[in-house]
Amino acid sequence: MTLIVCLRGTDGMILACDSRGTFGDPRGVTAQNDNMQKVYAVSKYVGVLLAGSGELGSMIINEIQREIATKKTEGVTPVMELIRDILIRRFNEWFPGFLIQPIQGATNPVRPNLVFIVGGYDLNGEGKPTIQRTYNLNSMMNFAPFLIDYGFALEGVPQYALYLLNRLYSPESNVINLMPLAAYVITETSSQDGKVGGPVKMLKILPDAGCIPLTAEEINTVIKSNNDRSKNLKTSFFGSEQNVTT
Repeated sequence: MTLIVCLRGTDGMILACDSRGTFGDPRGVTAQNDNMQKVYAVSKYVGVLLAGSGELGSMIINEIQREIATKKTEGVTPVMELIRDILIRRFNEWFPGFLIQPIQGATNPVRPNLVFIVGGYDLNGEGKPTIQRTYNLNSMMNFAPFLIDYGFALEGVPQYALYLLNRLYSPESNVINLMPLAAYVITETSSQDGKVGGPVKMLKILPDAGCIPLTAEEINTVIKSNNDRSKNLKTSFFGSEQNVTT
């Protein structure tokens, strides 16, 4: 399993993920690998997050990056449409006759689950980044494009992250504040669910500089600052005496 997160802010976007791949039926014995790549800069102003069948997604990403470079495609909506065309073409080629979603009693095999979150900037007529957009492309919906318009997008194991973001996320946040928030929802999820884990990976998208991957050192600094935040939150409940009336 996995957890991928895309957050929109006032001055940019953050795409973040764990790096754990889980092999086997999660209801039984599983194996893990913590070296999975799930976040990619596919053009100057567009990043992609993957969930589901990681090996399949990684293979398709290579084709996507080549085609974007060849066609010089830019802007999150044109890039999303190119990605969608490739995904539909490849799934129709590789999984003909497979069901898109399970049907009770059906004997047909089901296509692998693969989800792309595509986030970034669309460009104006002068080629300048203007509008942030986030799209979800899911193999279970035949990669129909879903525009996520509430500021954040999640896939994988979203329950804990959704709860935390509903409480802590604000669209008025800037990138500096969104980096620790993205890392926090991933590490908190990994502390409760073993299907999420491994090193956190992160990419920021800025209107002036485009996609910038964060180094491991930068991400570790962010996570360390979150440890201090968690400690302060815990001590705030017993750090001072208060009069309680019953």
